[in-house]
Amino acid sequence: MITAAFPDLPRGQRQVARFIVDNGTFVAFASATELAEQAGVSAATVVRFCQAMGYDGYPHLRAAVRERFRRSLTTAQRLEERLRAPIPRDDLLAQVFRRGIQNIKFLMEQIDPRAFEAAIDEFGRANHILVVGGGLSASPAMFLSHSLKVMGFSVQAVTTGGIPLSLEQSALGPDDLLVAFGFWRYFRHIVATMEWAQKRGIPRIAVTDSEVSPLAQLADHAFIATTDGVGHSVSPLASTALVEAFIAALSFGRPKETLAALRDVDAAYRESGLLLED
Repeated sequence: MITAAFPDLPRGQRQVARFIVDNGTFVAFASATELAEQAGVSAATVVRFCQAMGYDGYPHLRAAVRERFRRSLTTAQRLEERLRAPIPRDDLLAQVFRRGIQNIKFLMEQIDPRAFEAAIDEFGRANHILVVGGGLSASPAMFLSHSLKVMGFSVQAVTTGGIPLSLEQSALGPDDLLVAFGFWRYFRHIVATMEWAQKRGIPRIAVTDSEVSPLAQLADHAFIATTDGVGHSVSPLASTALVEAFIAALSFGRPKETLAALRDVDAAYRESGLLLED
């Protein structure tokens, strides 16, 4: 319901919506004042948002959130308490790996197989593919671009804005595909490229971390990859696993083309002497 209403909400209420979608466990116990402080708005804005969603007030919305998360509240609370304290060095590896597993598990549970197949069809139809990402999202973007390139796809990756991105996006048309990666603090130039492509009817796939992120709102097909990490940064593990799934599906879906392209790449590597020989 929040996702459907999100594009038409005023700016302040959009901040509330984003915070609720991304922090359901916190909202289940927070007061309206605490929620307003965390979302960076006034308590009155929180109340107006609740009314816009059809609730009499914040207590009614909070009750709905509690019902939604009733099966995981206790476990999530314990996890939050652990994260407030320093992690013992001898438990650090285990916590990092557990968190990565949780992120991938969430992706597995949330992904829509029909949306995944529709995205694979978009890759297969595209004459040219532009992959954009930046900062923390650059690594899965480059992984996807490189993998597609060695499979014989016409693809280009851009991980910066400015002239390089402008040149690449200017060549896109309705028969091409734009794939955008963006997490946490979204880059203005990536969002602008998605807006530009939407106006021109260019197919768009987004890999992002929230259903109400600006990239998800602008995409034909949006995939939500949780980026929860143990350290100061976010984790690209789930998004990288999604890229691996894209590549596997495309490889098995066009085996002859993929095999021919990989053989050409292997031959080029051997002829150029790039690889160490046993």
